[in-house]
Amino acid sequence: MKPFIFFDLGQTLIDEWDYIRYFDNLLFETLNGYGAKMDYRNYFTLRNNIIFNRMIGSTGFLNIVSLMARLILPKGYDRIIFDKLKDSLLENKKKLIKLYNEVYRIIPLLSNTYSLGIISNNSSGSADLLVKNNLIQYFKTIHLSLDMGVKKPDPIVFNKAVEASCMSKEYCVMIGDRLDIDIFPANELGIKTIRTLNSIYKVQKPISKKEEPLFAIKSLTELPNILSSIF
Repeated sequence: MKPFIFFDLGQTLIDEWDYIRYFDNLLFETLNGYGAKMDYRNYFTLRNNIIFNRMIGSTGFLNIVSLMARLILPKGYDRIIFDKLKDSLLENKKKLIKLYNEVYRIIPLLSNTYSLGIISNNSSGSADLLVKNNLIQYFKTIHLSLDMGVKKPDPIVFNKAVEASCMSKEYCVMIGDRLDIDIFPANELGIKTIRTLNSIYKVQKPISKKEEPLFAIKSLTELPNILSSIF
């Protein structure tokens, strides 16, 4: 049987950089509109520190809104700003995300040698990009936290994915951008790991051996050679 390769979605297969720029500009302007008085340098320092220090957990971008407001504005503004921006952020994310350009070539290519799957905390809306671009056919199993009732890094997510693959863990690889919810739980279960660095989460640094990936890549185009060296 073919080794099984699991992919995260957001910032692994899905290019979110246009959305991230929109997110940063909107949040920056809103915080200053409520009296934050910060420049872009201070904004990005604070935002990256939140990510670096693992303050957002598994909830992602929306939690950054509340955290930043809580850190620099008077008590209570975090809820006001979150409620103000939530709908716009969710709606525009659907419009601004897209697949990385290399996905269209790499996924069909890898499917010739490996079985492919998805393990993601992203919504089904993100997975719909694979459907719209006729790539869903290459994935044998898709595990979304929304459908499972648990989120990464819960080991239940990874165990169910491995069980569905019908492969032993040593013949499985997890590819994702976050050390805390992709690399650590996969390593802990004995799944091989590859970290993608074209992500806002590249500021994270390993805090234990379990957070160290087997490989780190800047582009998915590196995968064929790396995977062939693993198997």
